[in-house]
Amino acid sequence: MPPALTLALADRSFVFDGSPAWTPDHARRVLAQTGGAADAVRTLALLRRSARPVPREWLGDRLTILWTMFMASRSQADPELLTLWLSEHLRLLGDLPHDIVAVAIDQAIQSARHGFIPSIGEMRAAAEPLLEERKRIIDRLVMIVEGEE
Repeated sequence: MPPALTLALADRSFVFDGSPAWTPDHARRVLAQTGGAADAVRTLALLRRSARPVPREWLGDRLTILWTMFMASRSQADPELLTLWLSEHLRLLGDLPHDIVAVAIDQAIQSARHGFIPSIGEMRAAAEPLLEERKRIIDRLVMIVEGEE
């Protein structure tokens, strides 16, 4: 994201007049001074596209690899259990954007302190802060670009 847009989207550190830490008007002034209004429009369009749910086929492949990684050493890997496990994971993670679910799966694996597959809850816990930040940025860009408040 261009620095001017990052600055326009950030909360102000020093606000002493009782106004909110972030306002669309202040953001528009920052962008007007830096010539970043076009960046706001472009970034909003990109983030809206990126907010779409992950492609189901990609998620199915990624989760199958995950299952295989953790179950390869187990002698009794039941295909019916894989089907059930996969369908629940697809259902409960399928609403997340592609880039966010990819990072969340990786973070859940990297931070797991146990020797088994990270749970859906662990994956969602990694995804939720990223999802909230994306939503906050999109909401602020909508207020800047479309004038909605």
